[in-house]
Amino acid sequence: MKGLMKWELKPISELCFLAIDCVNKTAPLSENITPYKMLRTTNVKNGFIDFESVRYVEENVFKKWIRRAQPQYGDVVFTREAPAGEVGRFTAKTGNYFLGQRLFLYRPDPGKLDWNYLAYSLQSPQIQGWVNGIAYGATVPHMAVSDMEHLKIPVPPISIQKRIGNILSHYDDLIENNLKRIKLLEEMAQITYEEWFVRMRFPGYESVPVNSTTGLPEGWNLILFGEKYKTASGGTPSRKQEALYFDNGTVPWIRTQELRNTLIVEPLVKITEAGLKNSSAKIFPANTVLLAMYGNTIGETALLRIPASTNQACCAFLSHEYESYFIYQYLILNKNLVLGYRMGAAQENISQEIVKSIKILNPTDDLIRSYADIVRPIYNSIENLMRQNQRLREARDILLPRLMTGVIDVESYNPADLLKEVA
Repeated sequence: MKGLMKWELKPISELCFLAIDCVNKTAPLSENITPYKMLRTTNVKNGFIDFESVRYVEENVFKKWIRRAQPQYGDVVFTREAPAGEVGRFTAKTGNYFLGQRLFLYRPDPGKLDWNYLAYSLQSPQIQGWVNGIAYGATVPHMAVSDMEHLKIPVPPISIQKRIGNILSHYDDLIENNLKRIKLLEEMAQITYEEWFVRMRFPGYESVPVNSTTGLPEGWNLILFGEKYKTASGGTPSRKQEALYFDNGTVPWIRTQELRNTLIVEPLVKITEAGLKNSSAKIFPANTVLLAMYGNTIGETALLRIPASTNQACCAFLSHEYESYFIYQYLILNKNLVLGYRMGAAQENISQEIVKSIKILNPTDDLIRSYADIVRPIYNSIENLMRQNQRLREARDILLPRLMTGVIDVESYNPADLLKEVA
């Protein structure tokens, strides 16, 4: 089989029906949830498009912003800035989506260019290396529209393109399916919480009298977070000794940008034992709930599934395992309440003392235990799916450059083998 470097390089625009920059200004948002959904650069990451975390606009705005094109199944989306170089396959078959600023849309001519192959070609080390060289040479990392139009990719015969796209899309289709299953499981845990602790229709609620003074079931009350739960925060090893504190680290270290109202099964960064010892960072046990006290994710939370340390901007709730599920769901549903306590002009933040002063609902301990018994298997399933996705991504990332450079014979590789690889 021919290697990638022997395939002819052609500008993508010559292989597409459309290669266009989207409207390069911010769309006026709606305060209400509407059928018209805006995708931003933050929605495009690691080959995927997040179709859930969207912004909403009114119909008249939607019509203006799709005047160049409305994205459809089989398109490929590329980020020009903030950050540059992220790629996403447009896999939604329904929905009124449109692309916000700094997003570029490719619509391949299927007779010349397979859309899956295009997406993976753009993610290949060769193309990403070129993109980084162009984008990061600028004061503000970005790709010019002309760069996007004239970007050249290797173009093997269409049959080879489809074979490569088919192999790699098997991985991403499984990942995407797992993400949908994770979302459904998260909704199950949240619905149970809302039914029990918001609507107060917990098991046996019919026989529990309501306190005429508080309006709560007998045995429930309102307390301050700090009255029941202890908190702590972490620390950051000195970056001046990066080689000693970060290089080849083995200790999971969580930063606030990783707190996204989900489980954490693997950190993005690890510090060394020396980094842990010579900073205020400390190890928190699995099932610790974390809350971002400042930064871009202020008010977001996460549930640790591994023992890990954190930076100082994470507030950790030191509770029993069975209480963690209750705290976690409470923080997700009451983010706006938490954000209402923000202070500071230069950088809005909340502190541990503020967190401790927030008033929360305190049901009976037995009911919190019962809730944990219901949702524990749900979170175990979510963790298993997240770990499977992690293995799928690792396998795909290893396979992608090998397919693109001809190290692996595309004709003989069997995509079904991936099920054995990630089992």
